[in-house]
Amino acid sequence: MILILLVATFFFVTGFLKYQNDLKETLAKEIGESGLPSLEIPSDESGGEEDPVKEDPSVIENPERVEMPDLYELTEEEAEELLSELKLKMEVLEEKNASFATGVVFFQKPYVEEKILQGETVRVYVSNQSLLGEEEKVAVPMLIGLKEEEAVKELRNLGFQVGYEYNPASGYAEGVVYSQNYLVDSKVSKGTRITIRVSTGS
Repeated sequence: MILILLVATFFFVTGFLKYQNDLKETLAKEIGESGLPSLEIPSDESGGEEDPVKEDPSVIENPERVEMPDLYELTEEEAEELLSELKLKMEVLEEKNASFATGVVFFQKPYVEEKILQGETVRVYVSNQSLLGEEEKVAVPMLIGLKEEEAVKELRNLGFQVGYEYNPASGYAEGVVYSQNYLVDSKVSKGTRITIRVSTGS
């Protein structure tokens, strides 16, 4: 009788242990297939460093002031190369201009010798003979009696280039325009060089 009880107890314990073991394996399998998030911490292959910021090539650090070069009568390509060397951008505006060959610069803003920051944009006016329509002619203003700075400003506002001559002129104070190389109201192309003759005093 005792032997029978011992055998029964042995099989009971063995079966219970096997049941627990099978239950653990089943639960582990179900958790693995359920898609639950892993507790593993992903490795940081970058070593924790932030991605480098991409630099914008058009942005110039610590830009300097440069003097505007004379682009007059250069080709568009020559003007672009010269401005690029100075780290200046270029905006091209095309106009029909019979006084200049196609692709040639006849006006610019800012003007020659003005100081501007690197990275700024220069407007370059380029002749294009193939454009439709008539060329716009501009009347030469009356400059005699104006101070040099006033005459230069008026000519540039009209789109003319400016030439200079300095001579003694009786009756005109120093720095005043006493003559000009084009008659008043003459119709000429934009970009034409108008020469002002400035008195150095009598």
